[in-house]
Order: sequence, then structure tokens, then C-alpha cells
Amino acid sequence: MAEGYGAIARTVAHIMEANYAGQPECAPCGGARSWLAALAEAEAAGALDDELFVQGVRRYLAGFQDPGLAFEASAKADFRPTTCGFSVRRHGDALYVTEVREDGRLAPGDAVVLLDGRTPDEHLASLPGNPVNGDDPERQLWDEEVARCMRVLVRHADGAEEDLPVERFPRPGLAASLRPPTIELHEGAGPRGDERAVVIAAHHFVDASVLQAMQLRFDDIQHADRVIVDIRDAGEGMIGNAFGLMALFFDREVNLRDLMGQQIVYTRYTERNARLRARQLARLLDMSDEAGRAWVQAEIDHVAACAGQGFVKEAELEEDMLFPPAPAGQRTLLLTDVRTSGPAERLAAIARRAAAQGCGKVRSVGRATRGSLDYANLVVAPLDEIFSLVYPIAKTEDAHEGRGLRGRGLAPDVHVPFTPEECTRDLVLEQALVEP
Repeated sequence: MAEGYGAIARTVAHIMEANYAGQPECAPCGGARSWLAALAEAEAAGALDDELFVQGVRRYLAGFQDPGLAFEASAKADFRPTTCGFSVRRHGDALYVTEVREDGRLAPGDAVVLLDGRTPDEHLASLPGNPVNGDDPERQLWDEEVARCMRVLVRHADGAEEDLPVERFPRPGLAASLRPPTIELHEGAGPRGDERAVVIAAHHFVDASVLQAMQLRFDDIQHADRVIVDIRDAGEGMIGNAFGLMALFFDREVNLRDLMGQQIVYTRYTERNARLRARQLARLLDMSDEAGRAWVQAEIDHVAACAGQGFVKEAELEEDMLFPPAPAGQRTLLLTDVRTSGPAERLAAIARRAAAQGCGKVRSVGRATRGSLDYANLVVAPLDEIFSLVYPIAKTEDAHEGRGLRGRGLAPDVHVPFTPEECTRDLVLEQALVEP
């Protein structure tokens, strides 16, 4: 397979330049020239296999700071996704362990101070691009990069340092990795300690489990003085599975379509993109009923008419859905962080829009969201019988005009900076429980 790596890599770089929706604003982030040179050097030295190649492409794509981008390998590849068994977050010159899953040698609060003998900044400087979500330490995502290292120097909570080989554990599939939602009751909340709070922690919106959990605790939610919705690590799923939470967002009846208005997007209809989009729609046509087939066929005709025209301005509308007001007098707080993306970030955007329109009651606490809403309409480009590239072909009007969210996200109303103390205490939740 090694003889095909260079050609596949060049195709990926070409697609990102000629077909990806995030051009031209993302062009400086890609670093294709240095990345291709590094791959060519490794290939010439015979040091490239499927695993290293996939890691290399994913590092390149991570530089675009767009979680919609993906490089996928089929079961034919000699590659199995792995994890290092723990998660980290950067503070200062170290990466602090925030969660331990499989690797029992570490504990929350331990600090990774060296990666393969380098500080975090030295490690980044050795790479052809920046694969950790930018330069802001609080927004950096280091887990994948730590898992690629051979050794780490760990400073434990007692000050002792230990040089450890990085263990690798099989990464669970999507279904196995999904955590169920939780709903907890907290007495003594509020600035005076006289409130009852309900905390709804939603980790994904892949299914209707959040709504189902809310229905089981309906009375507790209805009679709470404050409801805290925690979407700090939610990214997977569909916005429809998050709509149940929006019954907590408004102080009066709200129609979502009226609230959000007409959304302008720019779709990049290159010949390749039109062809890939038409294939998607053809499969959808086969699965549609008679009523749906007319809409799908109209979309197919539209794509054919736009093929080769580059960016085309289009209008989209939100769902025509009516949401009731939240219980009178109840406060709603939304916890966000850099891993808040996809449908969870849409929730944060809707809450912000409602506040701006004078009908919202949500106050956000934590840290800025991922910034994943600029690009949409994913297509899959097969590169050979093993590898494929997933990328978006449409962008928002804000992104088109240079005002997108990529790299900065949606800032919270109340910012709680990350500190190592958060490895063992939930400081964001503690702030939300007493927020006036």
C-alpha cells in the first residue's frame, strides 16, 4: 500500500484547496506544503504504514479547526484506532490529567510536563502544523497528540516525577462510547442557598435519551428554581434530539423559524462536490416515500444546475416548531466548553439569539464553544478502496464574510477559566449553582 500514500495525500490536499467550503479563510491553517514534504520524507525512508499515514492526514486536517473534517479508513486498513486511556487539558506549561479511563498509572490532577522529551510548546514547534485546535491554551485539545507519543514525563500530585511509556487501548466505537444523560437534584443552590436546582447533563444527541430522561423527571424539572443544562462535552447527534431542552430556554411561546429567520449559506458547487452531493441525494431518493421524492428530485435538479459554478448563495430555514415558555420564575443556565459542538453548539447559538431578541432566559457559564457551526453539508469522497475524506461543502454567511466562529466559538456570559483545581472539582458547575 505504501506506494499509494503520496498520491492519496496529494489528492486530500487538492480537495481541501479546490472543494472544501472553508476556503479561502482556512488556507493559512492547512500547511499542505510542509505536511506533504514530511510525508514524502517518511515514505522515502520506508517509515510509513497505514497507522502512521492515517495519523499524519488527521494531523493535517486538525489544523483547519473544523470538527466536520474526517479521514476515514475501512476495515481493510492495517489500522485500529487507539486511545492513551486518559484525557488532559493544558494550563501553563503542562497538560493536566482531567479524566482517567483505562490507564490506572495516572490520577486526575497529575501533570504531563514532557512529551517524548519536549515541552508542549516544543512538541508543537516540531510538527508541520498545529493539530491541537489553535494557539489559545484554554482551547487546545491534546488527547490525540498525547496518544501519538511514545513516552511522557508525569509530575504526580505529590511532586514525584515519573517517566512512563504511553499505553494504547482500543478506542471504543461510537455506540460504546456514548454516555447516557443524567439528571441530579441539588438542594441549597442559589446565591442565598435557598433554591432547588436540577442539573441535566447531556453528553450526546444521537438518540432521544435526553428527552426520555427529562420525561421521567418532569415534576422535578418543572418545580426547580433553577435548571442547569450541561452540554460541555456534547458534540455527536442531531439537533432534533436536543429540542426537548429548548422548552427551558424561553420566557414566552416561541416559533423557532421566526426566531432564527432566514439563514444564508454559500454552497461550493464544484464539479466534484455536485457529483458527491448528487450521489447522496440519489440514495435518499430510493428511501423516500412519494411525498418526499418530489423534494429530493428537486434538490437533485438544483445540484445539477449549479454544478461547476463555485460558491452559490442559498437560503435555508429552521424547523417550523413552536416551543412553550419555561415555568415562570425558573432560571436556566447552560454550561459550555470547547468540546461543545455540533447540535449542542446549535443549542447555545439558539439560546444566544433568543436573548438578543428579548425572549430568552438562558445564561451561559463556562468557556467558549468549539466553533463548529461555520461549515455544513458533509460529503464523502472515496480516495481508494481503503481511505475516504469527509468534508463540508457549505458555509454560513458569517463565515463567508470573515465573521465566523472557527477558532473562537461562542463565548459564555460567565467565563470560568480552567485551572488544575478543576481536575478534582467541578468549578463550572459550582459557579452555575450559585450564579445570581
